[in-house]
Amino acid sequence: MDIFGSIDKVLPYLNFAWKRHKVILSNIANADTPNYRVKDVVMEEESAGKLKTTRERHISPKSGEGFRVIEVQRRLVGNDFNNVSLEEEMAKLTQNRLAYEAYMRMIRGSVDELNNIIKEGR
Repeated sequence: MDIFGSIDKVLPYLNFAWKRHKVILSNIANADTPNYRVKDVVMEEESAGKLKTTRERHISPKSGEGFRVIEVQRRLVGNDFNNVSLEEEMAKLTQNRLAYEAYMRMIRGSVDELNNIIKEGR
C-alpha cells in the first residue's frame, strides 16, 4: 500500500502551477521591454504511445518535467513590438494562484489523514 499515492498524483500539477507562476511573473516584469514575446507553460501530452522501451536499460518515455515553456503567438499590442497584455497576464496569474491553492489543499488533506492515522496508532 502506497500511503503517499494521493500526494504523488497531485505533485506534478503543483510543480506545473509553480513553474507557470514564475513564467507569468516574467511576462509582467517584461511588459515594457521592446520586442518581448509572451511565454506560457503547457503540459506535454503523454508520450507513452509514441515511445516504447524494448530493453530494460532504455530510458522511460515518461522522464522529464511533463511541461514546457512556449512562446505565445498573438497580435502585437504596442508600438514597441511587445505583445504583453497586463490585464490578460493578471487574470492568468489569479487563475493560476487559485489552482495552486487548490492543489495545496488536496495535499494538506492527505497529510492530515496520515497525521490522524499516526495519532490513532498510539
